[in-house]
Amino acid sequence: MNMRKIILLVLLLNSIVVLSGQKTTTDNPNSIVFKDTLFSIVTDLLNHNLGDIPAVNNKLVKYFKYIGKESVCIVKAWTSDPHFICEYPIEPLVIGKIYSFTVCFSNNGRVGHFNKVMGFDLSSGERIYFRFKANVVF
Repeated sequence: MNMRKIILLVLLLNSIVVLSGQKTTTDNPNSIVFKDTLFSIVTDLLNHNLGDIPAVNNKLVKYFKYIGKESVCIVKAWTSDPHFICEYPIEPLVIGKIYSFTVCFSNNGRVGHFNKVMGFDLSSGERIYFRFKANVVF
């Protein structure tokens, strides 16, 4: 095999490992240490440094716990293109319950650093935000 084919094979295998690793943050959301709080949401982190990630599309599942005083709904997920929140709870949030949301990263063919803020608007008027930083490599 020539060096170019070896490098492409290593990058492909690395992408598969990263993609499978980013599909979920944990098999047991009850094991998460919820430490960052913003208004009525507590999560493991509000600011994420994902490090080096491959220039392919991938997903990251995050968990949060709702700790508000009354039930609310997520009325809108917001972001800046090309990355976005592709799945989030549509049912009313229940106090003390753990929920998940999925961030879809559109990195296919894009290299370089990104620093994106995205989040939710709640029916209570609160705006919840998360920051994701990464260096996309070929």
